[in-house]
Amino acid sequence: MRDTPSFTPKTSLGQNFLINRDIVRRTVERAHITENDVILEIGPGQGVLTREILSSPCSHLHSIEIDRRLEPFLQDIEGDDRFSLHWGDGVKFPYGELRPAPSKVVANIPYHVTTPLIWSILEKLAPYGLSYMILMVQKEAADRLVAQACTKERYPLGITLEAMGSAKTYMKVSPGSFRPVPKVSSALVELTIERRRDLPSDNLWRKVLKAGFSQRRKKLANNLVSLGIKKEEILALMDRSGIPSEARAETLSVSQWLEFVESLKQTI
Repeated sequence: MRDTPSFTPKTSLGQNFLINRDIVRRTVERAHITENDVILEIGPGQGVLTREILSSPCSHLHSIEIDRRLEPFLQDIEGDDRFSLHWGDGVKFPYGELRPAPSKVVANIPYHVTTPLIWSILEKLAPYGLSYMILMVQKEAADRLVAQACTKERYPLGITLEAMGSAKTYMKVSPGSFRPVPKVSSALVELTIERRRDLPSDNLWRKVLKAGFSQRRKKLANNLVSLGIKKEEILALMDRSGIPSEARAETLSVSQWLEFVESLKQTI
């Protein structure tokens, strides 16, 4: 559905609506939705992707929208008994209360809340069977989500996703596929969740990663001192985990992070 004179998108809400029907179709096809899947969509906007998801055999679709001005664009869908529209902030929404519980997320998400939104979804839904997400994000965000060790884009959420399953870029998307046209390029990322479903709720894991990346130019040991642990103890734990004393946060493999945090748990 096209923008109408009665609706002015808010840049503060990240409202760049996906209008390229081919991209919409390919997004839903890539999700391999079956009759057993419950889908979660964040930011249905004017319902273009929403309608395409409902054309799949999904058993149910939950859509979360923060802007009540969009209700007229979604009213015709609300009669579908497979569809539930929820009003609220996607970052703060109580996803764990959704019934039936989502198994997949298919969404063009607001770019300015990409990281906190994905953390929130993982924390609240991964323990309850969420297995897959395909998300439209800003290309720079996609690069961080899929970044491997020893790259400058490496960051805590990407490491966590790798520890839980996998993250990869499915396709790049040009600005012209949206209205209004954004000033940035976009990409579809695929995230799979296969293991360690409680990791996003592990406070120590989150705290250690945050501290480790707090000052990228510093060595990891120097950053981790902010945790209140003596540097010599940190260096001993790093050595036990096979991490060089000169290492920086982005150089660690997932297995090294996991082993280090597990060793730390045993000492505190």
